[in-house]
Amino acid sequence: MAGSTKRDNDDNTLQLLQSREPQLRAQSNLAMPFIEQEQETSAVTRSNDVVYLKKSLSKKAKKRLKCAGIFLIILLIIVFLLAFVGLPVFFMNSLALQRLIMFTNLGLPSEVSHFRKYELKPGLRNFYVSVKDVLSKDVISLGVWHLLPYTFQEHVITDQNFDYDDALLNSNMSVLLYFHGTGEDRSSSLSKYSIFRFFFHVITFDYRNYADSSKNELSEDAVVNDCVQLYEWLTTKTKSRIIIWGHSLGSALATHTVSLLQTKPNVTQPVGLVLEAAFTKMSEELYVHPYGKIFAWLPWFKATILRPLEKNGFLFDTSKNILNVECPVMILCAEDDSIVPYKFGQKIREIAQNRSVLNTTFYYQFDYNLNYDHFFIYQDPFIPYFINYFQFVCTDGRSSDI
Repeated sequence: MAGSTKRDNDDNTLQLLQSREPQLRAQSNLAMPFIEQEQETSAVTRSNDVVYLKKSLSKKAKKRLKCAGIFLIILLIIVFLLAFVGLPVFFMNSLALQRLIMFTNLGLPSEVSHFRKYELKPGLRNFYVSVKDVLSKDVISLGVWHLLPYTFQEHVITDQNFDYDDALLNSNMSVLLYFHGTGEDRSSSLSKYSIFRFFFHVITFDYRNYADSSKNELSEDAVVNDCVQLYEWLTTKTKSRIIIWGHSLGSALATHTVSLLQTKPNVTQPVGLVLEAAFTKMSEELYVHPYGKIFAWLPWFKATILRPLEKNGFLFDTSKNILNVECPVMILCAEDDSIVPYKFGQKIREIAQNRSVLNTTFYYQFDYNLNYDHFFIYQDPFIPYFINYFQFVCTDGRSSDI
């Protein structure tokens, strides 16, 4: 009976499985995609597990890489030799390049019409003064502006035949002779002149080879001699006291001019000298000038840059020439000056205070945070007060050091 019962159970189980076969097959088919997906994922994972094998460069590739490295090194050497050996050597042997660097005059307007158009501004006239070259005796024409003090403004506007010469000759206001910096012309400082005109007749001019002035050989001595002659011409056109103002390179030229005027006892002397953003001498300025600093570290800097300039007379030695200046001096410098560091102004002050002739020396140093840099000291609100007091001292004859 037991055996019969076991067989019956087996038969029942077989029948149950046979009856559920379609359902099991359906479940199996549903599971197949998941199994296949798992297998595919596993295959992808295995494919991502890439094994990188280090393969050495071929001899040909190594040779090309080596040649490229050698070429780059040679190119860098050539660039260095051209920039830091070739240029200094070329500068040392090229007087024309030395003149161009010392007297930067490229790109300045040279048409007479450019300077005449400013005559539309009330109180400004454009004209030309002839001087003689000391060596060649050539006649050189210097472009000049005369800007009237504002006190004449109404007369100029209402009188079409206003006489500038008479106003300059008989005015009770002082005259300011302005020396601009290199890379500038007489039309570059109109905003500065607008301050000056509260106190002075302003006479400003262009050096030889600048703007519309005559083209002739440039040297420090030649330009300064032109300036001396222009000053002498001015003394014949006015009875007023004359103050000279120089900016940057113009400060060096102005100081040299006053130094030479002191040797001419028959010439009416200037009553004051203003030095704005002045340097001591060119050989010291080149070490700190943005362009000079590029080469100043070179061992051959003196031999190829400084000595040739000195040999050809480009000294611009304010620290020496100021010792011969016998009138009051006012020095203006900005702490953030990126072209002429203010320490040069401090040094000039020390030298000026030790002059053999007792005279007034003023020194004004403008804070770094004012952002006046090299060109904008005139914007300081105290400048009119400094000018007014300096003019008073120059005309009253008082002496003190400030």
